[in-house]
Amino acid sequence: MDGLNRAALVSDAHFFQTPEGLLAGTLLLMLFWFVLKLADRIPNPSVVLLIRALRRPLVFGFGVALYAGWLFGLLANKMVILTDVEVTKAMASLVLFVIGRAVSIAGLKILHSSSFDHWLQKEIDDDRDRSMMIALLDRLYVIVVSLITFAAIMIAIGVSATAVGAVLGGAGIGIGFGTQQISQNFLSGLMLFFNRPFGVGDWIQVSTFEGTVERIGWYHTRIRTFDRRPLFIPNSLFATTPIENPGRMYNRRIKVELGLRYEDLDRIAEVTSKVKAMLKSHAAIDQRQTMLVNFNQWDSSSINLLVYTFTKTTVWSEWLDVQQDVFLQIAAIVKEAGADFAFPSTTLYPGTNFNANQPFLAPPPAGEESSPSPDAPN
Repeated sequence: MDGLNRAALVSDAHFFQTPEGLLAGTLLLMLFWFVLKLADRIPNPSVVLLIRALRRPLVFGFGVALYAGWLFGLLANKMVILTDVEVTKAMASLVLFVIGRAVSIAGLKILHSSSFDHWLQKEIDDDRDRSMMIALLDRLYVIVVSLITFAAIMIAIGVSATAVGAVLGGAGIGIGFGTQQISQNFLSGLMLFFNRPFGVGDWIQVSTFEGTVERIGWYHTRIRTFDRRPLFIPNSLFATTPIENPGRMYNRRIKVELGLRYEDLDRIAEVTSKVKAMLKSHAAIDQRQTMLVNFNQWDSSSINLLVYTFTKTTVWSEWLDVQQDVFLQIAAIVKEAGADFAFPSTTLYPGTNFNANQPFLAPPPAGEESSPSPDAPN
């Protein structure tokens, strides 16, 4: 059966190597191009996009295969360099390459089209995450089409399908062991694309570094630190290290302990109630989040007031402005209540039997007994 099929294939290919076959193939190519040209009038934009992406590579590629096959056949007949079977394999390989190239171009056109972006927008709202997903699909699609095309060409030139599968599998295992670190970074890059713990433009903090994400690649991620230096991080690091993404926080927190003087103990209730009322009326404070204003600690030099609340904004510069405004209003409330802020201090109190005319006797050094005073009773 295989011999019959191969003989039929050789016979068909040999026909296109004749002048009559060349003319027939040229007419078929012209008809094919005309049909694809008419298909441009289809009202469906997605179909039109697909046809336009396929038209040029298919027509050009089939034309190259047709005329190259005719030229190879002519050389084979005159110079006896190539047999009919070898010419057929060359033409089949060229046609498969053309089809693979056309499918690759058409797929990339669709992936980067506005229609696909609109469809993907229903699943992924964020523009940066959507761009990352399109880039991932782009690379995976090219790799898959290239492998399939390569396998098809190997089979077309006479290599058995089992051998091709074994070669691809063995090559994959060998490459995996030989490039284990690269494989880890590659798979970690896929994890970043699918899980999306951060995106391009996010500010992240990871163990010993922080900065803004500029690019997420297959092998490494490029971070721009706050001193404007590029930092290239292998993707495998993100698989084993906690990642903090402050850019995706819901609120920013204001947490501070204010120390008042001990003599302001009778005023702390008034200060607490006024500070809480101020926070509840502040336009930049998120009233849905936890808000605490409480006298919570007896310190060595102060009585401490805890202020704990959240701002609506997550932008660092805006949060600093809100925090400054809150601090200034708290300071005004404390002054208005007649209280003041404490600072580390020490108070000395004289003893009850202190006599200014009695000389001061320093205590003896440790481990030594003091000599009795001459005036001390026996």
